[in-house]
Amino acid sequence: MTKFLKTNYNQTIAYNKIDGEKLGIVFLSGLKSDMTGQKAVALEEWAVENNHSFLRFDYSGHGISSGKFNDFVISDWILDAKTIITKLTKGPQILVGSSMGGWIMLALAKNKLVNVHSLIGLAIAPDFTKELIWNTLSDQKKEEVIINNKFSLSEDLEISYQFIKDGENNLVLNSPIEFKGSVYLYHGMMDTEVPCKLSEKVLKKITKSNDVKLILEKHGIHRLSKYDEIETIKLLISKISKI
Repeated sequence: MTKFLKTNYNQTIAYNKIDGEKLGIVFLSGLKSDMTGQKAVALEEWAVENNHSFLRFDYSGHGISSGKFNDFVISDWILDAKTIITKLTKGPQILVGSSMGGWIMLALAKNKLVNVHSLIGLAIAPDFTKELIWNTLSDQKKEEVIINNKFSLSEDLEISYQFIKDGENNLVLNSPIEFKGSVYLYHGMMDTEVPCKLSEKVLKKITKSNDVKLILEKHGIHRLSKYDEIETIKLLISKISKI
């Protein structure tokens, strides 16, 4: 059943939480996605069957949480994740980050904002405002983005220049990511939205962990939501939870 957490910064975060006796799992969804996504729901069902605690939620401006999408930036969603994990979970958690959720996941772990057991990244998109947007633009296009204060990610999704600038304040690939827990990265080789080379870059930045793996799905696209792909994610969680 969906519940709501009122934060001390005047946002209301929608969430679903189940309690289990085994290690807790937190699902961090992607940009403009929400906690009703196929992967989030399927993994929650798996958690119930296997007696794991599980938390999924909507960032501010997403799903049924308060606010409008265009009023928020990466910093806000990192704060949302930190707040809800701190308030609603106990002990170390397995963080499962999908796309932009992978960026948030790495920010939480790198900056030690929450108690993290291990990390599972699904087509993760850390630093995408720089790696996949700003660094690819010509000087002329950059000037247009600054003047118009907008950049179109797709036909129905625009972000502001402030959004891109805020991304610069939250980069995780600009220095080593010191993390001792296990890190599993799962990426589709046919992902045209977030190239799997970004997961390879993350892999090289992880230090101190003795268990870092990159699993590539030859025919996988960005969503990684086919039946077999979700089964693979379940296997990764099962394995990492026993380490």
